[in-house]
Amino acid sequence: MRALGFQSDDPEELKKKERLHRLKCRTLSLRMQRNKLKAQIQMIKETKAALDEGFSPDSNGGENRAKCSQLILPLLMARHTELKDMLKAHHLIGGYDLVEVDGGRRVCLSLSTAYKDTCLDTYHLELDLTRGVRIHRHDIPPCIPLTSLAQENLQTDLPAFLNTLRQHVSALASRLHQVKLIKERLKTVRVMETNSLCSVLVLMCKITGDEDTAILFSLLYRDPIRALPTQVTLESNDKSLPDEPQWKETKSLFLELPPHQALLVLKNKGKIM
Repeated sequence: MRALGFQSDDPEELKKKERLHRLKCRTLSLRMQRNKLKAQIQMIKETKAALDEGFSPDSNGGENRAKCSQLILPLLMARHTELKDMLKAHHLIGGYDLVEVDGGRRVCLSLSTAYKDTCLDTYHLELDLTRGVRIHRHDIPPCIPLTSLAQENLQTDLPAFLNTLRQHVSALASRLHQVKLIKERLKTVRVMETNSLCSVLVLMCKITGDEDTAILFSLLYRDPIRALPTQVTLESNDKSLPDEPQWKETKSLFLELPPHQALLVLKNKGKIM
């Protein structure tokens, strides 16, 4: 038999041929699956782009409309599920409350603020999930640069956007609460000037033992996500007073402590009334 050339009768040779045949079939099957997945991915990309541009199934026609219409609902559901899972996880570590509205087409987030052990304002942000991630409505104070914050990373990194926004509203709430504490606890201190963002705060105090001498503390908050000032200046109707060493030291006091606490320290030391 071997003389006639029937080399395939060798068991080892047959095994090799069978294994090669199986590998070729497997390769062909995987190549077909790859091409199918490529086509599906391309269709999803086209559908996503159409949705982001305001696509409506009724505005398209023919076979493409039917294909896109079949993918719209699964795509939106996938977006919604992904966002919901991400926000749920972020809630566990970041303290966000998430509520679905309008059948899951939108979600409403609550951003709570606090100063030490005191709960302050809670702000709300409603996100539209039907065409990417967009801000639908909110009650964030106008002084917070919400638009610019959203342009930075709302679409690309939602947790980072929420974290930055929360830092802004928390710092604002803390600064406003500190002004409230000054008015409540230090009746002799006058708040002469401030603004909606509370990035500028001017306080007037009377010097102990000299009612005719007053001193102005001008606090500037250059960092919008901090509750402490970044710059302090002193002025007085007594021109020499701000240059005295004991008053120069108070600048660092305001940089290290909230203003109401710094003023209480000065009052307890008998420097101000």
